[in-house]
Amino acid sequence: MQLPLAEHLKTLTHGIVWTCAFTTDTAGRPVMLKSVYDPEVWQFGGGNVDHGEHPWESTVREVREETGHTLHGEPRLLGVIFQTPADGWPAKLGLAFDGGLLTARQIDALVLDPAEHTEVRVHTLDDWRRILAPARYALVAALAEARRTGTAQYLAA
Repeated sequence: MQLPLAEHLKTLTHGIVWTCAFTTDTAGRPVMLKSVYDPEVWQFGGGNVDHGEHPWESTVREVREETGHTLHGEPRLLGVIFQTPADGWPAKLGLAFDGGLLTARQIDALVLDPAEHTEVRVHTLDDWRRILAPARYALVAALAEARRTGTAQYLAA
């Protein structure tokens, strides 16, 4: 017996979908933004997908709002990140897209939304390993590997 749609939906996982853009400088060093919400957190441009919005559209919008930079080209998925429900939050599904390479001039021209981020930094993976929490570094390293190999990564927490 098949359940009515409203009843069936209650049996499914509900959650939040977010996206981000893995961006590097022309030497392949990840470009990250310091969060105002938690000064210990460095992250990529991105955010939650709005109702009715496609994930790539969300990424383009969020990066533009947070940095003033406009992403161009076709979306290239680098990773899928699944976070189990925790601390009252539902499950979260993240889609990490390739944000491309930025020149030094483009990085200098980034205009951060002060309500979201306070600083831009560019470091090698080895330097980011010393700065980031282990789980965050694992994400950065996995996305760098996905870009290098052309094979999307799956991460679960």
